Amino acid sequence: MEEVLFAMVKKTLDQHVLPNLKTIAIVLANFDLWMSRGSVDTFVLVINFLNEAWVLMHVTIELFEVHETFEQSMAIQLHSLLEKYGLLHRVIAFVKDEGNNVIVMAKALQSIIDCEPLKLFKIYEGTCFGHVMFEAC
Repeated sequence: MEEVLFAMVKKTLDQHVLPNLKTIAIVLANFDLWMSRGSVDTFVLVINFLNEAWVLMHVTIELFEVHETFEQSMAIQLHSLLEKYGLLHRVIAFVKDEGNNVIVMAKALQSIIDCEPLKLFKIYEGTCFGHVMFEAC
């Protein structure tokens, strides 16, 4: 059963998600779900972008676990994840809540993002999706 699920996820990514990601210039990132249990933090990375028809899209990229809640180890994992999907130089903003683990994740994200598309000094961030989207626009 597990093999079937992984195959379905891969097929969905290959056919629907990855082709859409190739056409976008900038994205907003957020962590729609996160939890901690024991020494493991689990996050879901979601990206938001306007497609070519100017329709707001939300795509769940990946659920991932972090085994150390330290900025440096999170930055390494985020760098790898964003690079895997070709998003490393496209993120210009992110939404976060005030949970301690997400605050550390936000710092890690800021340490690897360069806002290359807009030549920004630093990435936009905030706790409200509407405000962050407004700033990004």
